[in-house]
Amino acid sequence: MPLYVYKAVDKKGQVVSNRVEEINKFILLRKLKRNGFMPIKVTQIQMTSKASKIRKKQKKNVETKDSILKSVRLREKNDMSKTESFKQKAKRILFTNLKITNRDIVIFTQDFYLLKKANFNNIHALSTIIESTENPSFRAIIEDILLGVEAGENMYTTMEYYAGIFPPIYINMIRVGELSRIIN
Repeated sequence: MPLYVYKAVDKKGQVVSNRVEEINKFILLRKLKRNGFMPIKVTQIQMTSKASKIRKKQKKNVETKDSILKSVRLREKNDMSKTESFKQKAKRILFTNLKITNRDIVIFTQDFYLLKKANFNNIHALSTIIESTENPSFRAIIEDILLGVEAGENMYTTMEYYAGIFPPIYINMIRVGELSRIIN
């Protein structure tokens, strides 16, 4: 398994650093959040032993950026097949008993707008909104969006998994804002 170094803030506001072996960055972020830590920085410092053996067999300076990214994507795809994917989680949440109303989305939008106007970044704004969201189903969706943003994805990309909740025009407005660096 890859080795990661993370820096996070605990509930008391103290900065904590540690080395951890985990399947992928996404799962590490989820575990940190579950244990009450707010991740600041997570970096991979060591490849798996299998990947390092393959790298040693290859000639030095032959590996290109594309081949590295391809191997990382393949590994992440294999890791994600072991865990519940965004789409599977989205379907599970959509079929729960608690319905997500237009009122929930309007309140989310107003809160997000106010926090962004107060110069909060997306991660901090979403974390703050999660604390005040009453609907557990909608809270789970916002938590997934937060995890996607923390993993380095754009907010609109993770929102697309919940196209049944957020209208396409809503997702496209977030996309335009992020790509034009208004909301970012």
